[in-house]
Amino acid sequence: MKKQLLATALSLLVFLASCSKSDNGDDEGEIINPTTGVVEVTGDITAATSWTADKIYLLKGNVYVTNNVTLTIAPGTIIKGDRGTKGALIITRGAKISAIGTAEKPIVFTSNIVAGGRDKGDWGGLILLGKGLNNLGTSVPIEGISDATDKAKHGGTDNADNSGTLKYVRVEYAGVALGPDNEINGITFGSVGSGTTIEYVEVYRSGDDAFEWFGGAVNAKHLLAVSTWDDDFDTDNGFSGKIQFGIAQRLAGVADVSGSNGFESDNISTGVNTAPFTSAVFSNMTVLGPVAPVPAPAPTVNASFQHAAQIRRNSQISILNSVFAGYTEGIFYDDAAPAGSTPNSSSKFLDGSSVFTNNLLAGTRSNPTKASSATTLAAINTKLLTDNVFTPDLYAIGIYTDPYKYSADQVTSARVGTPNFTLIAGSPAAAGAAFTNTKVTDAFFEKVDYKGAFGTTDWTSGWASYDPQTLPYTTPGAVTK
Repeated sequence: MKKQLLATALSLLVFLASCSKSDNGDDEGEIINPTTGVVEVTGDITAATSWTADKIYLLKGNVYVTNNVTLTIAPGTIIKGDRGTKGALIITRGAKISAIGTAEKPIVFTSNIVAGGRDKGDWGGLILLGKGLNNLGTSVPIEGISDATDKAKHGGTDNADNSGTLKYVRVEYAGVALGPDNEINGITFGSVGSGTTIEYVEVYRSGDDAFEWFGGAVNAKHLLAVSTWDDDFDTDNGFSGKIQFGIAQRLAGVADVSGSNGFESDNISTGVNTAPFTSAVFSNMTVLGPVAPVPAPAPTVNASFQHAAQIRRNSQISILNSVFAGYTEGIFYDDAAPAGSTPNSSSKFLDGSSVFTNNLLAGTRSNPTKASSATTLAAINTKLLTDNVFTPDLYAIGIYTDPYKYSADQVTSARVGTPNFTLIAGSPAAAGAAFTNTKVTDAFFEKVDYKGAFGTTDWTSGWASYDPQTLPYTTPGAVTK
């Protein structure tokens, strides 16, 4: 009898062990909610882990990938951020993410709020932390994360560091507000190195910036920032990467009270002349502002919109072969000085450290060029107006096929359908791109003929999201979950 009882007990233990993964999750910190079937993820991921498209994953609180391991995410996988706990995914120094989707099956990070109720800032966002150079130090806290431990720090001495791969990835409704002027971005890069691969990545309706880089040298191609709340492309603290082919598309009514820009670039917030300098190079970018070419009544433009690009605090950012259209103000070389500093971004432009050339600016509402003083403006205009094309006509000259699609009630500035960013026949952006400047002779840059992010092929087709009613968070054509 004792043998029989022992055998029964052993059989029960084997059964329970065999069921533990399917009942409670496949990896540490994962629990499958028996009601929803969603895999709830909390705490630290310290062993190699794979997430698959047959499950939905819910980030609760700050989830850290640590211990130099890799988190692998399969094509078509949906990851949700929990609103109540401000869920976020942080790839720490030495760890990696391998999120490689496809145009048919993008990987989607989104809100856990039901479809129709989602909005900017529903959850934290995606944060990659690396060992690259920045001008603050080798162990720096990342914006938006209060954790004081090493796993929330970025920085080092290896600009070739590898944090993994993001390809065909959408990050939607992220950018939670943690406090005044303290938000997580859609995707944050902290000292991420050039060994990392970033291609075909969208941030949709971020509650703060879409993409923000703090130091590092990561490169990227084919980025989308759609309906961002604050800035679309924000560079800080010595970021020196290369970016080609990016689109920013704004909603007229959506802007941050702090002032929203297409590009915002600082060397360091204190304005001091500290190396390494923010010297990122952007080519073939398309920045479409809130002023839309639609019949009256046109959408009311939020008064908090500022500049197509604001370059300040000793930044040496360079932008070439790009298109800016429909912004309230144009290119601002801002020499305003925080207390105790003497920033002079305009001098970086005048001496060639910062380059703004071969760009097309159309339909700026006022101040196509702007500087902190009339004297400075006169000096920079000599170069800006010679090296770029400025036109007051918003799309009257014809650039893209149909970059905005609005509902009949245009006052709401609600977009419907899918925009078409391909160039029309005879577009002034269809030719004239140049890669002779030393900033863009590097083999990284594809030597295309057109300015802006698009030629005759729309590389956003099939996987990008524009309208919350048609593509809330599922993969294109998938059943809403």
